[in-house]
Amino acid sequence: MKNYSGKFNLYFIEIVRKKNRKLSLSGSKAIIFLLSGIFISILLSPIHLFAQKIDFSYSYINITRGVGGGTLEQGDIIEVRALAKLNAVTNNFYFIDTVRTGTQYLSNSLKIVTNEGLTYQGPFTNAPLDDRGVYATTGGIGRVRVNIGTGASNPDNGLATFGVNTGGGTIIPFVNKPKFYGATLLIVAYRLLITANYGDTIHLTGNFYFDTSGVNRTYRFDYPGIKIIQNQGLCTNFLGASFTADSSFKSGNTQNRALPAIVPGYTKVNINISGPNDNYYAIANNTSSNGTTNNAGPYAPTANANRVFNGYWDIIGDHTGSASPVIGNPPTPAGQPGGYMLVVNAAYPAGEAFRDTIKNVCPNTYYEFSAWIRNICGKCGTDSNSNATYTPGVLPNLAYAINDVDYFTTGNITYNQQWVKRGFIYKTGLAETQFRITIKNNAAGGGGNDWVIDDIKLATCYPNLVMNPSDTATSCVGYPVNLSDTVKSFFNNYTNWCWEKSSDGINWGSTGVCGTRTPTLVNGLWVYFVDTTFTTVAADSGKYYRLKVATTGTNLTNVNCSVDNSQKIFLKVFNVSCSVLDSKLISFTGNILNEKATLKWSVSNEGGLREYEIQKSIDGIHFTRLGIMNSNKDVNGSSYVFYDAEFNPNWVTYYRIRLISATNIPDTYSKIIALGNKNLIVKVSTVNPFKNNLKIEVTVPEDGKVSIRLYDIYGGIIANKKMQLLKGATKMELENVNNLSSGIYILRTSFNDITIKNKLIKAD
Repeated sequence: MKNYSGKFNLYFIEIVRKKNRKLSLSGSKAIIFLLSGIFISILLSPIHLFAQKIDFSYSYINITRGVGGGTLEQGDIIEVRALAKLNAVTNNFYFIDTVRTGTQYLSNSLKIVTNEGLTYQGPFTNAPLDDRGVYATTGGIGRVRVNIGTGASNPDNGLATFGVNTGGGTIIPFVNKPKFYGATLLIVAYRLLITANYGDTIHLTGNFYFDTSGVNRTYRFDYPGIKIIQNQGLCTNFLGASFTADSSFKSGNTQNRALPAIVPGYTKVNINISGPNDNYYAIANNTSSNGTTNNAGPYAPTANANRVFNGYWDIIGDHTGSASPVIGNPPTPAGQPGGYMLVVNAAYPAGEAFRDTIKNVCPNTYYEFSAWIRNICGKCGTDSNSNATYTPGVLPNLAYAINDVDYFTTGNITYNQQWVKRGFIYKTGLAETQFRITIKNNAAGGGGNDWVIDDIKLATCYPNLVMNPSDTATSCVGYPVNLSDTVKSFFNNYTNWCWEKSSDGINWGSTGVCGTRTPTLVNGLWVYFVDTTFTTVAADSGKYYRLKVATTGTNLTNVNCSVDNSQKIFLKVFNVSCSVLDSKLISFTGNILNEKATLKWSVSNEGGLREYEIQKSIDGIHFTRLGIMNSNKDVNGSSYVFYDAEFNPNWVTYYRIRLISATNIPDTYSKIIALGNKNLIVKVSTVNPFKNNLKIEVTVPEDGKVSIRLYDIYGGIIANKKMQLLKGATKMELENVNNLSSGIYILRTSFNDITIKNKLIKAD
């Protein structure tokens, strides 16, 4: 948004403040004097005259990602935009660009557009001689050329077209359109289809050719690079920011913050009636011109001294901690504390608008980088004659870069008086502990592109850890206790784990039981289970246990790079004689009625039982609580019925009953039954935990061969048995298990193409 008064003076101010832009030759010097409003420039190198007369930039817009933004993916279409703002007469003006590897030129897309991206000339055809633009392939390399300005020729498509240094036209500032406040501001644009593979980096280059002082000159663009990656969205679970840019710009009780931010190439000013102007920024808690908090009232063209530029900008507050994220906070009243935000009036050329180096990050870890952005000018547009249109004009469009390579573009930030969050996921390298983050302004300045940004954050995408049991585990001395944890993560890289132990629940140390797991994708999350079983001693009582995970083994030892957000388990060990429960589960059966599971069990002498916990599993190994039923505590025994209303008859579902004692005696479990429709082939039951004998009941729907294997937790085969069974139920015993060590074992029973797994615990 350009100031609508004092155009002549602003023109010279613009010349002075851009003297050190990239256009200057390295090592050249200029001495600038401002005497009584008179501009005098003493040039020690002629290139500085050119630097003051022309501004160039090179950027792109991801057309495919539109308004919502995203990463650059294979198959996307981008529009390359080479900008020239000419403040002095320029002769022999033309542009040549090379179509780089990983891209494909889209025919007849070459054109000249305004800073708003509106077509001014073209599109030009691929064909030679019929207009000012041409696309041709020479030596297998595609190139585009457009001759610009009055008197420009129509180029041929031969090799000479891209080697000849004549054919360009003349641009007279503010005579040739598109006009913009004493200058001519135009953009050469064309479109590319992205053909590169994921993981590739594409590079863009282009050249403007011109003559401002009788000498032909070249300005070459070398865009650092754009990464081709699939968009992975944002974290569904993050527990805190590893980095917050400038602490969300902090807060204060003055409208304008005194301290600057890292905004390369921009100059900091305080918000006032006439600025920040193009290429300037402010840090403020209120975007009014004078501290007013009322966002109602007239906009331009009606003069309103409360709004910047007499009626143009919205009057808002920052975003941090707002009750409604899309609305943000109200503007801060004068003299009261309020959060600051970065307020940017974008420069004419595209380029960096924020930069910082992020340190102490974790290797091999996914991070979400995001920011909240708002377009604050709905009246800033101008037409090709430099007349105000009172429309939003140039829409902000930002790129996020890591180590100078673009990973994400925000898309156009439309004007709707709302904040939007834009971000992407970045994975650090195996040894990467810091990287540089840059926010670039992709769109041209002038006539719009006025925006605020806040809550620039880098957050770690943490996994969820779900412990079983979730609170307290009980055991008796000499009995095994089993702990398990379910690790659910947005990404599949938290594969390293360790069990930890603590005496006070605060200070933790490794138990030495560590390892890795390969997660599987379940309902959009990467999931794996970790179990540990050990025989308790009296000293274990009162200890806490938890699981810690990380992306690498080294990260497990780094408190900042490991995750230990599982609920800690408190272990109670009773140093008494824990005899077997007098209660006996006489039967446990199930059937399907009206597509619902009905569970039935009978117990003799349940006087010592407090309750029954009905447990459910989808794999026969990992069970969760489905419901609780209180014991009748009848010494003569009782029978119970439980209905699973969420039973899915299309799946095989496993059930068991946990008998919970009213005293310190360890809990016992029923056999496991499996229910399903005709897909149910095998039913397996066993006494669990087992000691000396392992008895199994297998039911098959037809005559056939059954394979039974017992595995230890490392996958080793302990026992292997194959039998030809008749239709119906068969009881059998797996021999030679009495000498097995205590711990967890997996019983795998297969019939035809159906396999059922049962997790068993061997007790001493």
